[in-house]
Amino acid sequence: MKDRLLEHWDINYLVSFLYIFLAESDFVINKEEAIALNDSLHNTLVRVFFQTEEQKDAIIKEVNAYTHTLTETQKMELVETLAKKIDIPFDVYELIVQELNKIAKSDKYVSVEEHSLLFYIRLKLNKDYDDN
Repeated sequence: MKDRLLEHWDINYLVSFLYIFLAESDFVINKEEAIALNDSLHNTLVRVFFQTEEQKDAIIKEVNAYTHTLTETQKMELVETLAKKIDIPFDVYELIVQELNKIAKSDKYVSVEEHSLLFYIRLKLNKDYDDN
């Protein structure tokens, strides 16, 4: 799978992938979760990473096209691979975890799949941040 990993994937692709993967992890995306997912993608990509709407849409489209061909195991491996490849400052790590929690809790129920994936993502993304 690593040879298929797109070389240009950066933090924008990583967060998009993580948010979408989490929302889809319990196989149910209701209206509230879809709204939370879209809000989190917009807030992170446009407001934090200063992508245009067109860039945001292109990133999300590419992430969806690529990841929808992957098995759950391959997606878990992709989390690990991207986490190793992309340097994530602590404030961005905190933002990602905050947004993932919003998405997971948006439908008033955090499924076992979502809970497990949240733990896995935090584990893989969390570097040894100094004094944090």
